[in-house]
Amino acid sequence: MGGSTTDHVNSQKLKALLDWMFQSVGKDLLAVIVVDRGGLIIGSSLNTGIDEDILGGIAALVEPVLKRISSEFQSGSFGTGSFDTVDQRLIFTEAGPDAILVVVADGMASIDGLFPYAYLCAEKVARIIDGRTVSPVIPDFQSPATTADHHEDVMRILIQEGAYVLKTILGGDGGVGKTTLVHNFIDSTFEDDYKPTIGVSIMKKSVIFDQWGVQVRLQIFDLAGQKQFTRVRQTYFAGAKSGLLVFDTTRRETFDNIEKWYQEAVSVEPDMMLMLIGNKIDLVDSREVSKEEGKALADKLGITYFETSALNRDLVEEAFRTLAFLFIQDTKITEKM
Repeated sequence: MGGSTTDHVNSQKLKALLDWMFQSVGKDLLAVIVVDRGGLIIGSSLNTGIDEDILGGIAALVEPVLKRISSEFQSGSFGTGSFDTVDQRLIFTEAGPDAILVVVADGMASIDGLFPYAYLCAEKVARIIDGRTVSPVIPDFQSPATTADHHEDVMRILIQEGAYVLKTILGGDGGVGKTTLVHNFIDSTFEDDYKPTIGVSIMKKSVIFDQWGVQVRLQIFDLAGQKQFTRVRQTYFAGAKSGLLVFDTTRRETFDNIEKWYQEAVSVEPDMMLMLIGNKIDLVDSREVSKEEGKALADKLGITYFETSALNRDLVEEAFRTLAFLFIQDTKITEKM
C-alpha cells in the first residue's frame, strides 16, 4: 500500500517555516501545528514560554474540531475556520488537499490580525508538502493586535465569492528590477500594453483563490522611474487601490528614495494599500541595504515588507498573491457551522 502524501515532508523546511511565524506574529502566538485530515501531527512549533506537555492537550482539542469540520463539509474541504476556548483562539486553514494548519493564539488575539499570517503560512506549507521551492520567511503584516470579539462555536471564515479588479502600481527608481519582477509573475500568459513614450507598461493577470471561489484580476501599472515622468505618474496613481514600492538591495540610493515614492503615491490616493519590496537579494556580496533596514522603513511607513529575487519565482508570486489577498480579506465574513 502507498503511504500518505505527507509521509515524506521535509521536516527541516517545515520547522523553519513554523518557527518564522513566531518572529512575525509575536507573543500572542502560542503554537503552530500542521496536521493531516485525521488530526495526526506532521509538524509543530511552540512559543518558548509554552511547556511541551501542553502540545498534547492542544492536539486533543484540535482533533474533535477537525472531525466536526469534516462531517459538516462532506467534500473534506472547508477552507478556513476558527474556534475559541476560554483561554485560546484557534484558526484552521487548509494547506493543500492533505494538510491543515492550526494556529493557536491567545484568546484575545485578533482574527483580522492573525488571518494574513495563517493564510500565507498555509500556502507555504502546501508547497513544502508538494516538494516545491519555498522561502520560510513570513512578513510582519501591519494588523490590529487585540480584540474583544469571542466565539465559543466553530466559525467558518469566508471571503465573499466573485471577481475583483485591483489596479496596482509598481513604483521605484529605474533599474531596480520592477519590470523583471512583473514579467516573472505574469510569465508567458501576460497581456502587455507597453507605452514607453508615456512612461508606463500596463499588464494584467488574474490570481485565483480556489478555496473561496475568488478571482482577483490585477491591472499592473509598471511606472517609469526616471525624473522626467514624475508629473505624468500622478495620472496613473489615480484610482489605484494597491501598490508595490521596489528598491534594489544592492543600490542604497534606490532605498533612500522610497519615501519620496511613498509620498507621491499617498498624496494622490491616501488609502492605497502599499507593500515595500527589497529586490535582488540573490546578489548577496553586493548587498548595501540589510533586511533589518528594509523592515525598519516598512514599519515607519506602516506597510508590509517583502524581499524578492528574479531567480526565485515563488517569492515573486508570493508577493503579488499576498497583495491580492490583503485586498480581498476586507470582504471576510464569519458564520456559525
